Amino acid sequence: MRSLLERFATFYGTPHQSLAAGSIGYFALIFGLQAPPLMFGILVTLAALGVSCRASGASLLERTPPLALLVTVSLSGVFNDFRLTGVVAATAIASTPLIVAVGNKGSSRTLRRNVRMVVAWLPASLSAASLTILTFRASSSVALLLSLVYIHDLGLGLGMRDRPRQYLAPLLGLVGALVLLWASIQLAVTPISPRWFLPIAALVAVAIPLGRVVTRMVSADSVHDLQRFSSHLLVTPVWVVTINFLFV
Repeated sequence: MRSLLERFATFYGTPHQSLAAGSIGYFALIFGLQAPPLMFGILVTLAALGVSCRASGASLLERTPPLALLVTVSLSGVFNDFRLTGVVAATAIASTPLIVAVGNKGSSRTLRRNVRMVVAWLPASLSAASLTILTFRASSSVALLLSLVYIHDLGLGLGMRDRPRQYLAPLLGLVGALVLLWASIQLAVTPISPRWFLPIAALVAVAIPLGRVVTRMVSADSVHDLQRFSSHLLVTPVWVVTINFLFV
């Protein structure tokens, strides 16, 4: 059993080589929440560009189309309209095969290129747009989500450095995030009421690990930046929709 847990911890926690980079990104976004939502939207778009740039391709020519889609979808959040963001994202998804087809006619790897491009721009851009929209409505919930993911990744990173007990690293990260969620609800610094703690805790406990596993499976081993973003992959859009429709 321990060997199985150790293998999962290595899969789940790799790569996580720089806690400093994650800390800088976290504090920059928390500081950005003090600015108007428009400025925060620009800042979170820049963060999305940072995690997706190398995943978009090996050359500037390859990177330009997916990054353009990323910026377009991300900045749609500054209009504070989920429907608009949905339309923009759907249009971008529909245009992706056309972009990939240009210069790749007859290529047997067209499907792989489509998947790679969508993975490069869609998760980060939807997360950025979702956070921007929620900033207009409940910025404290944005701060809490960013803090939950940061504490999870911090606990995971520190746990991975303790080689004899490395298999406990995923649990350490999740426990840290759930303790922070419980404390924030008890201190009433979030619109979430205490009776909703268990459902929201279950959401966090499932969405963060699942997002990491999915990203690890669909992204190349060399795309470290995108994998560091993986904790946000599923929990961010689900969190934003849940908070917006239940508590705002």
